[in-house]
Amino acid sequence: MIEIANILLQILIFFIIFSFPFNERILNNTLKLKNIDLGLIDSHVINIIFFSYLCLVISFLSIDPKLFFKIYFSISLIFLLLNIKFFFHQIRKRDFLKFSFFFLIIFSIFIFIAQNLRLEWDGHVWISKALVFFNNEQISKLNETIHGEYPHLGAYLWAFFWSNSFLELEYFGRFFYVYLYITSIFLIFKNSNINNYYIKIFLILFFILLTFEPYYFGGYQEYLIFSTLIIASRYIYIFNLTYRKNIRLIFLAFLILYINCWFKNEGKIYFIIFSSAIIYLADIKYYKKILFTLFVIFIILIQYFLQNNLVNIAGSIETNYLINFLNNFNDIQLLLIKFFKILLNMIIVFIKHPLWIIIFLSIFIQIFLLKKIDVNIKYFLICLILNLLIIMGVYISQENIDFMLRVTLDRVLFQTSGFYFIIFLNILNIKKNLL
Repeated sequence: MIEIANILLQILIFFIIFSFPFNERILNNTLKLKNIDLGLIDSHVINIIFFSYLCLVISFLSIDPKLFFKIYFSISLIFLLLNIKFFFHQIRKRDFLKFSFFFLIIFSIFIFIAQNLRLEWDGHVWISKALVFFNNEQISKLNETIHGEYPHLGAYLWAFFWSNSFLELEYFGRFFYVYLYITSIFLIFKNSNINNYYIKIFLILFFILLTFEPYYFGGYQEYLIFSTLIIASRYIYIFNLTYRKNIRLIFLAFLILYINCWFKNEGKIYFIIFSSAIIYLADIKYYKKILFTLFVIFIILIQYFLQNNLVNIAGSIETNYLINFLNNFNDIQLLLIKFFKILLNMIIVFIKHPLWIIIFLSIFIQIFLLKKIDVNIKYFLICLILNLLIIMGVYISQENIDFMLRVTLDRVLFQTSGFYFIIFLNILNIKKNLL
């Protein structure tokens, strides 16, 4: 009973701290988008991204997570109380029902995790990093953990909510992963033109049933990337790559994509290919394309500098992958064997995760039945092709390819699948407009 009360309290804490610093009005006034109004769920999600970046900064300063929590929570609570009338005004009757549904899902999964106290294989890797922050040690201690070269933001967030739970229970730290996951799903359905409330709720629940993998909540970081890419896809989609006036959305999308670099190493690859495709397809002036390219390079270099000088991580795992990949061309027969092994295992993973089946069916319908591919959908198709090609290249570079395919490929493919769900929603929007 005490744990249930604390779970309810943890949900309330999430509501409060993620109400700051943006509400719906402040967010729209800040971005000043043309013909686009961002809602309450948008401000909530952007606040989560803002909080994650702030945690990233704090992680390098060795500030006590408990002190940081007290300060941030106090500011958020004051902000919420000062804007309480505005928040209540925004939550109309239908929004309240949607909020109730959101709360029930969050609460149910929190209870599920509390009843299934188990860390999976990689969970032991990431908890070793979380313990560095939980014990308020210097960030350089990360270099002494298992796989010290892995990014640390997910572990910091884990430790932050773990140390600031009233019972100081480890799994409370992982509740953040669940909260981000469910919030991102509610957000992406803002891109749907379906007005029927019950149909939309059904689709949200269906999407959760398709993508809920209890195993990945056992300390893995996959849901952080999965959820963040879903969030990024919303703003890339509504940006409309042919409409220049909402260019602030490009910057916002870059910031959302970049946070993945601090969750897992492959997040850097996703950031590069997804942001490069935006720059290439966006109908903006060439000098802006150059500026955005320089911005992408600059923030990648920032990560390299911080990890090498503050965390003391030496070397580049990406360079090793490239060298191993090129060496495979010395034996064409072995290269072909690896290629077909990867292809076969990819097909198995696509079947294992039904969301991929929906994505590929949506692409088939989009190309061959609707025969209508605008620049936004073209963007997601290009990203998908590049994504799968790079995954193939990485696994070709592996020496123990059978083991790596068996234990990692399903997670690698899963974590990017949500990014392409927007293609399915686009088809629903087209059909609704035709009707």
